[in-house]
Amino acid sequence: MTAQEKLRPIATKILYEDDEVRVWDQVINAGETLGKHHHELDYVLVNVTDVGPFDVEFFDSDGSSKKASVEFPNAKRGGSMLVEKGHVEIAHNKGPRYRAILVELKEPK
Repeated sequence: MTAQEKLRPIATKILYEDDEVRVWDQVINAGETLGKHHHELDYVLVNVTDVGPFDVEFFDSDGSSKKASVEFPNAKRGGSMLVEKGHVEIAHNKGPRYRAILVELKEPK
């Protein structure tokens, strides 16, 4: 990643935050891309809407080298997954409006 390349927030807006979690609302409209962003914390992703297809490009931790690209053909409402921290990604919504809730799990103090 170049020095001029600015990372984006991991989702649309923060809904709640305390010492243990940060909860994000994520909305990606049809055909939109969520720009390159870094996941510094483990998080749980919960799909609020059914959508598909959805592509995610994964980069190494400094964002300079693409490691993989994964297509999610069909995200199901209520489906969830735990995602480990440390990667940089770009998400492309190729389907209708997508919405999810992300719950970042803060490190214990």
